[in-house]
Amino acid sequence: MGNNRVSPSAFSQRLFYSASLAAFAPDEAAEHAWMEFLEAVALAPGEVLFRESDAADAMFLIESGVLAVVLEVEGAGRAELRRLGAGQFLGEMALYRSELRTATVEAVGEVKLWRLTAEKLREVEGCYPQLAIALHRHVASLLSERVSFSNVELKEPLARLAHALRDLATSDFSEEGWDRPVVSQAADRDDEVGAVAQAMEFLVARLQEHIAALRQETAAREAIESELRIAGQIQLSLLPPALNEQERRRVDFAAHIDPAKEAGGDLYDGFFMPDGRFFTLVGDVSGKGVSAAVFMALAAMAVRTLARKVDDPGELLAQANHLLCERNETMQFVTACAVMFDPASGELTWANAGHPLPAVVSADGGLVWLEGPRAAPLGVFEDTVFKTQRRMLASNETLIVYSDGVSESMNAQAALFGSDGIQRCLQGLALNHSEDAVKRIVAAVQAHQGDAPQADDITLVALRPMR
Repeated sequence: MGNNRVSPSAFSQRLFYSASLAAFAPDEAAEHAWMEFLEAVALAPGEVLFRESDAADAMFLIESGVLAVVLEVEGAGRAELRRLGAGQFLGEMALYRSELRTATVEAVGEVKLWRLTAEKLREVEGCYPQLAIALHRHVASLLSERVSFSNVELKEPLARLAHALRDLATSDFSEEGWDRPVVSQAADRDDEVGAVAQAMEFLVARLQEHIAALRQETAAREAIESELRIAGQIQLSLLPPALNEQERRRVDFAAHIDPAKEAGGDLYDGFFMPDGRFFTLVGDVSGKGVSAAVFMALAAMAVRTLARKVDDPGELLAQANHLLCERNETMQFVTACAVMFDPASGELTWANAGHPLPAVVSADGGLVWLEGPRAAPLGVFEDTVFKTQRRMLASNETLIVYSDGVSESMNAQAALFGSDGIQRCLQGLALNHSEDAVKRIVAAVQAHQGDAPQADDITLVALRPMR
């Protein structure tokens, strides 16, 4: 038998991924997953695929050519029973029962086939349970067709089994809705009817095991998704409230956050300190999911509590870092840029813990990056020193602080938005309000991203002095 590898043709993929399979596994990845489990087989004219009494461990799908099913009767020669052509299956029972082949199958001309073993089917069941269910359903349909063509002497019992098979498929393999007693009674027979019924019982047992496992996995996934949604709601509750009217007269502040998943790892804050200065911060926790969300909440509460007592951004990050390092068993960290702005004097002070550089945009759209030392992220080294930097923020200037989800946003071609993208979307444009800057950057990121999935949380704040 030739085992020459051949490329999966459009025909074989389309045929194996039939309408019945697509109903259970509609995504494109699942469609192509079949091919890693199939082995290509090529037969020359007259070559035998398998002989009567050979061990059976695989099912075959004919892609092209014709196979003859031959019965070899001792003392009576050979008798051709039927011929099978492109698109037909043979040997389905081997997927469910370890038994010997009951006939010889040989090639009439050149034949190309695809082979699926019982061992590979078990791998499908483990990796792609829905695809396995779909294949089992398809095999059940094939078995019912085989039953329809059985000989007259076995017609009535086989017809009952065929009816039970159809009802089994339409009931989505439930405990009810099909004639299970008929199958159980037929399984006690020692003829072909008994073999079919035994295969059905095995098929039903395996299907129901996998359906039960799939339901458990679905319930567990739904529980996790529910917890993530709740975690996301809690995160949103940690964000600062909008400034009141009196506060808006002192500083122009706007912010945007868009988590990539239900629970994100970004944070921002913005509020007035007891000494009249305005504090804002953008942070980005390493990782994703619940662990990142919890660490983000810890970091947010630590910074917010300390900011009301510590008047220097570098000292604030140092104390927050000390708290986060104390019990950081998960070895997570958070980059952050903490800013304090004095509306009375226009003085801007900030400290950077491994975060993207903030920027100041002038009235005519010119952009200046606030270069300076960037220390290690919070939660890494307990004795890290965070240097405070200073400059004045003019009344016509806008401060921009963002997470790397902005600059590292990718389009379908994996091209990054980059810090250049921020500069391009603001270049030469007059900004009258902080909200203008936020909206322009968010719109530019979304336009760059297009239909590509959002890979990271997108967070930014903008701050302007009131005139």
